[in-house]
Amino acid sequence: MTKKMKVGVIGCGNISDAYFNAAKTFRMMEYTHCADMNMDAAKAKAEKHGCKAVSVDELLANKEVEAVLNLTTPLSHSKVDIMALEAGKHVYAEKPFGIDLEDARKVVKLAAKKKLRVGSAPDTFLGAGMQSCRKLIDDGWIGAPLSGTAFMLCPGHESWHPNPGFYYQKGGGPLFDMGPYYITALVNMLGPVD
Repeated sequence: MTKKMKVGVIGCGNISDAYFNAAKTFRMMEYTHCADMNMDAAKAKAEKHGCKAVSVDELLANKEVEAVLNLTTPLSHSKVDIMALEAGKHVYAEKPFGIDLEDARKVVKLAAKKKLRVGSAPDTFLGAGMQSCRKLIDDGWIGAPLSGTAFMLCPGHESWHPNPGFYYQKGGGPLFDMGPYYITALVNMLGPVD
């Protein structure tokens, strides 16, 4: 068996359960530590998912942790990514990658300088449905697509999220929260945006 990459989670909110549960099916990595500004939240997730709750500083200083999964709110993504990269760790972040192009470029530039990897959700375009559509396009079943559209309808995040306030701040809202799924799917199927 190959050595599993040890990953620390920063941000133990609503979306973290999906990541913790999915990781149980992966043979190449495991979540060993988790941190949150709210230590009670970190402790609850650690107990539920079998990892160790620590402070953000402790997680970043831990030499065993090779990568950080950044599940903080959008306004914190770039800051936490940079802290993790400075600590010598690879980073995967929940969307958006950054709330503006300048922040995103800082993260990418630092990762290149440190020879570390960075990535960001969404990866849903790799799923069976989207890949089937991609194959149909590649095999010419619908001819050459010329355009695409996407629509998102939701009565508001407060209808399902237990703490939706950040969705109504800079970096939140439908464009930054749901838009990346649709834009990524369209780019995957139709090609790059000019």
